[in-house]
Amino acid sequence: MNEAPILEVSEFSRDSTDFIFDLVKLDGRTDIPRPFLHRHAYYHLLCLQQATGTHNLDFEYYDIRANTIFFISPGQIHEWYSTTPTTGYVVNFSVEFFLQMYPRPGEIEEFPFFQAMSKDPVLYLSGQQMNEVLTLMQLMDAEAQGSKPCHYDIIRSYLLIMLTKLRRLHQSRPQEGTTIKQHSLVSRFKSLVDQRYLSDKSIQSFASALNVTDKRLNEALRHATGKTATQFIHERILLEAKRQLMQSDLSIAQIAYNLKFDDPGYFSRFFKKNVRLTPVEFKKKFLGLQRPTPSLTQKIP
Repeated sequence: MNEAPILEVSEFSRDSTDFIFDLVKLDGRTDIPRPFLHRHAYYHLLCLQQATGTHNLDFEYYDIRANTIFFISPGQIHEWYSTTPTTGYVVNFSVEFFLQMYPRPGEIEEFPFFQAMSKDPVLYLSGQQMNEVLTLMQLMDAEAQGSKPCHYDIIRSYLLIMLTKLRRLHQSRPQEGTTIKQHSLVSRFKSLVDQRYLSDKSIQSFASALNVTDKRLNEALRHATGKTATQFIHERILLEAKRQLMQSDLSIAQIAYNLKFDDPGYFSRFFKKNVRLTPVEFKKKFLGLQRPTPSLTQKIP
Protein backbone atom coordinates (compact mmCIF):
# COMPACT_ATOMS: atom_id res chain seq x y z
CA MET A 1 0.00 0.00 0.00
CA ASN A 2 1.40 3.42 -0.96
CA GLU A 3 2.15 5.99 1.72
CA ALA A 4 1.76 9.74 1.34
CA PRO A 5 5.27 11.19 1.09
CA ILE A 6 6.29 14.21 3.17
CA LEU A 7 8.34 16.77 1.24
CA GLU A 8 10.84 18.55 3.47
CA VAL A 9 12.23 20.81 0.74
CA SER A 10 11.04 21.87 -2.68
CA GLU A 11 12.62 20.43 -5.80
CA PHE A 12 13.46 23.93 -6.99
CA SER A 13 15.23 25.25 -3.90
CA ARG A 14 18.77 26.31 -4.74
CA ASP A 15 20.00 25.22 -1.32
CA SER A 16 18.07 22.16 -0.24
CA THR A 17 19.83 22.09 3.14
CA ASP A 18 18.44 25.49 4.09
CA PHE A 19 15.18 25.85 2.17
CA ILE A 20 13.64 29.33 2.35
CA PHE A 21 11.64 30.17 -0.76
CA ASP A 22 11.06 29.20 -4.35
CA LEU A 23 8.62 29.89 -7.13
CA VAL A 24 7.76 27.62 -10.07
CA LYS A 25 6.07 28.67 -13.30
CA LEU A 26 3.57 25.99 -14.35
CA ASP A 27 3.22 26.88 -18.04
CA GLY A 28 4.33 24.01 -20.23
CA ARG A 29 5.31 21.66 -17.41
CA THR A 30 4.38 18.00 -17.86
CA ASP A 31 5.33 16.88 -14.31
CA ILE A 32 2.67 19.03 -12.67
CA PRO A 33 -0.09 18.60 -11.39
CA ARG A 34 0.54 15.93 -8.77
CA PRO A 35 -2.37 13.42 -8.80
CA PHE A 36 -1.28 11.48 -5.69
CA LEU A 37 -1.53 12.18 -1.98
CA HIS A 38 1.46 13.98 -0.48
CA ARG A 39 2.24 16.69 2.02
CA HIS A 40 4.75 19.48 2.47
CA ALA A 41 6.85 20.70 5.38
CA TYR A 42 6.45 24.27 4.12
CA TYR A 43 3.71 26.66 2.98
CA HIS A 44 2.51 25.94 -0.55
CA LEU A 45 0.40 28.22 -2.76
CA LEU A 46 -1.17 26.97 -5.98
CA CYS A 47 -1.92 29.93 -8.21
CA LEU A 48 -3.82 28.48 -11.18
CA GLN A 49 -4.54 30.90 -14.00
CA GLN A 50 -5.79 28.13 -16.31
CA ALA A 51 -6.81 24.68 -15.04
CA THR A 52 -9.85 22.41 -14.79
CA GLY A 53 -10.10 19.62 -12.26
CA THR A 54 -10.36 18.69 -8.59
CA HIS A 55 -8.23 19.30 -5.51
CA ASN A 56 -8.37 16.92 -2.53
CA LEU A 57 -7.11 18.90 0.49
CA ASP A 58 -7.26 17.16 3.87
CA PHE A 59 -10.00 14.88 2.50
CA GLU A 60 -12.25 17.72 1.35
CA TYR A 61 -12.79 18.15 -2.40
CA TYR A 62 -12.69 21.53 -4.18
CA ASP A 63 -13.28 22.50 -7.79
CA ILE A 64 -10.33 23.72 -9.81
CA ARG A 65 -11.14 26.29 -12.46
CA ALA A 66 -9.52 29.33 -14.06
CA ASN A 67 -8.20 31.96 -11.65
CA THR A 68 -8.09 29.77 -8.54
CA ILE A 69 -5.67 30.04 -5.63
CA PHE A 70 -5.24 27.30 -3.02
CA PHE A 71 -3.48 27.76 0.32
CA ILE A 72 -1.77 24.67 1.76
CA SER A 73 -0.16 24.75 5.20
CA PRO A 74 2.68 22.52 6.43
CA GLY A 75 1.44 19.02 7.20
CA GLN A 76 -1.74 19.11 5.15
CA ILE A 77 -2.31 16.17 2.82
CA HIS A 78 -3.38 16.94 -0.73
CA GLU A 79 -3.51 15.85 -4.35
CA TRP A 80 -4.83 17.55 -7.44
CA TYR A 81 -5.27 17.07 -11.15
CA SER A 82 -6.27 19.09 -14.19
CA THR A 83 -7.86 17.79 -17.38
CA THR A 84 -6.58 20.84 -19.31
CA PRO A 85 -3.09 22.35 -19.65
CA THR A 86 -2.16 24.25 -16.49
CA THR A 87 -0.77 27.78 -16.34
CA GLY A 88 0.13 29.87 -13.33
CA TYR A 89 2.63 29.53 -10.48
CA VAL A 90 3.45 27.48 -7.41
CA VAL A 91 4.97 29.41 -4.50
CA ASN A 92 6.74 27.59 -1.67
CA PHE A 93 8.16 29.20 1.45
CA SER A 94 9.38 27.93 4.79
CA VAL A 95 7.76 28.49 8.16
CA GLU A 96 10.78 30.62 9.11
CA PHE A 97 10.32 32.80 6.04
CA PHE A 98 6.66 33.35 7.00
CA LEU A 99 7.60 34.25 10.58
CA GLN A 100 10.10 36.82 9.31
CA MET A 101 7.19 38.60 7.63
CA TYR A 102 4.83 38.24 10.60
CA PRO A 103 6.91 37.99 13.79
CA ARG A 104 4.25 39.10 16.27
CA PRO A 105 2.40 36.35 18.20
CA GLY A 106 -1.08 35.72 16.89
CA GLU A 107 -0.57 37.21 13.44
CA ILE A 108 -1.16 33.84 11.80
CA GLU A 109 -4.76 34.19 12.99
CA GLU A 110 -5.13 37.05 10.51
CA PHE A 111 -4.71 34.50 7.72
CA PRO A 112 -7.61 32.09 8.21
CA PHE A 113 -6.77 30.24 4.99
CA PHE A 114 -3.50 29.07 6.63
CA GLN A 115 -5.15 27.54 9.71
CA ALA A 116 -5.20 23.75 9.84
CA MET A 117 -8.97 23.60 10.32
CA SER A 118 -9.76 26.25 7.72
CA LYS A 119 -12.88 25.55 5.68
CA ASP A 120 -11.86 28.26 3.19
CA PRO A 121 -8.47 27.25 1.76
CA VAL A 122 -9.38 28.48 -1.73
CA LEU A 123 -10.07 31.76 -3.52
CA TYR A 124 -11.87 31.98 -6.86
CA LEU A 125 -10.75 35.27 -8.40
CA SER A 126 -11.85 37.41 -11.29
CA GLY A 127 -9.52 37.81 -14.26
CA GLN A 128 -8.51 41.29 -13.07
CA GLN A 129 -7.81 40.09 -9.53
CA MET A 130 -5.68 37.24 -10.85
CA ASN A 131 -3.72 39.62 -13.06
CA GLU A 132 -2.82 41.68 -9.99
CA VAL A 133 -1.56 38.54 -8.25
CA LEU A 134 0.35 37.39 -11.33
CA THR A 135 2.11 40.76 -11.55
CA LEU A 136 3.50 40.22 -8.05
CA MET A 137 4.41 36.62 -8.93
CA GLN A 138 6.37 37.83 -11.94
CA LEU A 139 8.24 40.37 -9.82
CA MET A 140 9.14 37.64 -7.31
CA ASP A 141 10.19 35.35 -10.15
CA ALA A 142 12.52 37.99 -11.58
CA GLU A 143 14.18 38.50 -8.19
CA ALA A 144 14.46 34.75 -7.56
CA GLN A 145 16.19 34.23 -10.92
CA GLY A 146 18.83 36.84 -10.13
CA SER A 147 21.53 37.08 -7.52
CA LYS A 148 21.46 40.75 -6.59
CA PRO A 149 22.11 41.78 -3.00
CA CYS A 150 19.12 41.61 -0.64
CA HIS A 151 16.98 39.71 -3.16
CA TYR A 152 15.28 37.70 -0.41
CA ASP A 153 14.31 40.94 1.33
CA ILE A 154 12.65 42.15 -1.85
CA ILE A 155 10.93 38.80 -2.43
CA ARG A 156 9.68 38.86 1.16
CA SER A 157 8.24 42.33 0.58
CA TYR A 158 6.42 41.26 -2.59
CA LEU A 159 5.12 38.14 -0.84
CA LEU A 160 3.90 40.22 2.09
CA ILE A 161 1.97 42.48 -0.30
CA MET A 162 0.50 39.50 -2.16
CA LEU A 163 -0.64 37.66 0.98
CA THR A 164 -2.12 40.85 2.41
CA LYS A 165 -4.07 41.47 -0.82
CA LEU A 166 -5.31 37.87 -0.77
CA ARG A 167 -6.31 38.22 2.87
CA ARG A 168 -8.38 41.24 1.86
CA LEU A 169 -10.02 39.25 -0.95
CA HIS A 170 -10.67 36.31 1.32
CA GLN A 171 -13.32 38.32 3.16
CA SER A 172 -13.48 36.18 6.26
CA ARG A 173 -16.38 37.90 8.01
CA PRO A 174 -18.52 37.07 11.01
CA GLN A 175 -21.64 35.00 10.44
CA GLU A 176 -24.94 36.86 10.63
CA GLY A 177 -25.81 37.42 14.28
CA THR A 178 -22.18 37.04 15.40
CA THR A 179 -20.43 40.04 16.94
CA ILE A 180 -16.90 41.12 16.05
CA LYS A 181 -15.74 40.07 19.53
CA GLN A 182 -17.26 36.61 19.11
CA HIS A 183 -15.67 36.25 15.67
CA SER A 184 -12.28 37.20 17.12
CA LEU A 185 -12.72 34.77 20.02
CA VAL A 186 -13.57 31.92 17.65
CA SER A 187 -10.51 32.67 15.53
CA ARG A 188 -8.22 32.68 18.57
CA PHE A 189 -9.79 29.47 19.86
CA LYS A 190 -9.21 27.67 16.55
CA SER A 191 -5.57 28.73 16.58
CA LEU A 192 -5.16 27.55 20.17
CA VAL A 193 -6.79 24.20 19.40
CA ASP A 194 -4.27 23.67 16.62
CA GLN A 195 -1.46 24.21 19.14
CA ARG A 196 -2.85 22.23 22.09
CA TYR A 197 -5.28 19.60 20.82
CA LEU A 198 -2.98 16.74 21.87
CA SER A 199 -1.85 18.08 25.21
CA ASP A 200 -5.04 19.67 26.54
CA LYS A 201 -8.62 18.59 25.88
CA SER A 202 -10.19 20.53 28.78
CA ILE A 203 -12.68 23.19 27.66
CA GLN A 204 -12.09 25.06 30.91
CA SER A 205 -8.36 25.21 30.19
CA PHE A 206 -8.95 26.64 26.69
CA ALA A 207 -11.42 29.18 28.05
CA SER A 208 -8.98 30.24 30.77
CA ALA A 209 -6.20 30.73 28.21
CA LEU A 210 -8.56 32.96 26.24
CA ASN A 211 -9.65 34.89 29.37
CA VAL A 212 -13.32 33.90 29.05
CA THR A 213 -15.65 31.45 30.73
CA ASP A 214 -16.33 28.12 29.08
CA LYS A 215 -19.98 29.18 28.74
CA ARG A 216 -19.03 32.33 26.85
CA LEU A 217 -16.65 30.36 24.63
CA ASN A 218 -19.32 27.83 23.68
CA GLU A 219 -21.88 30.59 23.07
CA ALA A 220 -19.50 32.33 20.65
CA LEU A 221 -18.76 29.07 18.84
CA ARG A 222 -22.43 28.15 18.51
CA HIS A 223 -23.33 31.58 17.15
CA ALA A 224 -20.45 31.62 14.65
CA THR A 225 -20.26 27.96 13.61
CA GLY A 226 -23.12 25.97 15.13
CA LYS A 227 -20.56 23.76 16.91
CA THR A 228 -19.32 23.37 20.47
CA ALA A 229 -15.74 23.62 21.70
CA THR A 230 -15.65 19.86 22.21
CA GLN A 231 -16.68 19.28 18.60
CA PHE A 232 -13.83 21.48 17.36
CA ILE A 233 -11.28 19.63 19.47
CA HIS A 234 -12.60 16.29 18.24
CA GLU A 235 -12.47 17.49 14.62
CA ARG A 236 -8.82 18.49 15.02
CA ILE A 237 -7.96 15.10 16.53
CA LEU A 238 -9.78 13.33 13.70
CA LEU A 239 -7.98 15.43 11.09
CA GLU A 240 -4.60 14.40 12.51
CA ALA A 241 -5.77 10.79 12.71
CA LYS A 242 -6.68 10.86 9.01
CA ARG A 243 -3.31 12.36 8.13
CA GLN A 244 -1.41 9.74 10.10
CA LEU A 245 -3.47 6.96 8.58
CA MET A 246 -2.00 7.97 5.23
CA GLN A 247 1.40 6.87 6.55
CA SER A 248 1.26 3.12 5.89
CA ASP A 249 4.08 2.27 8.30
CA LEU A 250 1.99 3.34 11.31
CA SER A 251 -0.31 0.79 12.94
CA ILE A 252 -3.70 1.77 14.31
CA ALA A 253 -2.32 1.28 17.82
CA GLN A 254 0.64 3.58 17.11
CA ILE A 255 -1.67 6.27 15.78
CA ALA A 256 -3.92 5.91 18.82
CA TYR A 257 -0.97 6.39 21.18
CA ASN A 258 0.32 9.32 19.12
CA LEU A 259 -3.05 10.98 19.63
CA LYS A 260 -2.94 10.31 23.39
CA PHE A 261 -5.53 7.53 23.45
CA ASP A 262 -4.68 4.92 26.10
CA ASP A 263 -6.85 2.28 24.41
CA PRO A 264 -6.55 1.65 20.64
CA GLY A 265 -9.99 0.03 20.72
CA TYR A 266 -11.55 3.21 22.11
CA PHE A 267 -9.73 5.24 19.43
CA SER A 268 -11.22 3.01 16.71
CA ARG A 269 -14.71 3.41 18.15
CA PHE A 270 -14.24 7.19 18.44
CA PHE A 271 -13.07 7.33 14.82
CA LYS A 272 -15.93 5.22 13.45
CA LYS A 273 -18.57 7.15 15.40
CA ASN A 274 -17.44 10.42 13.81
CA VAL A 275 -16.23 9.36 10.37
CA ARG A 276 -18.68 6.48 9.74
CA LEU A 277 -15.74 4.29 8.76
CA THR A 278 -13.26 2.32 10.83
CA PRO A 279 -9.63 3.53 10.62
CA VAL A 280 -8.79 0.54 8.42
CA GLU A 281 -11.75 1.21 6.10
CA PHE A 282 -10.81 4.88 5.83
CA LYS A 283 -7.20 4.04 5.02
CA LYS A 284 -8.18 1.55 2.33
CA LYS A 285 -10.66 3.98 0.82
CA PHE A 286 -8.18 6.81 0.29
CA LEU A 287 -4.96 4.92 -0.34
CA GLY A 288 -6.81 2.59 -2.69
CA LEU A 289 -7.66 5.56 -4.90
CA GLN A 290 -4.03 6.61 -5.29
CA ARG A 291 -1.99 6.27 -8.41
CA PRO A 292 1.53 4.84 -8.06
CA THR A 293 3.58 7.09 -5.78
CA PRO A 294 7.08 8.15 -6.86
CA SER A 295 10.17 7.36 -4.84
CA LEU A 296 10.13 9.08 -1.46
CA THR A 297 13.52 10.58 -2.29
CA GLN A 298 11.94 12.54 -5.13
CA LYS A 299 11.26 16.15 -4.26
CA ILE A 300 7.94 17.60 -5.31
CA PRO A 301 7.00 21.25 -5.75
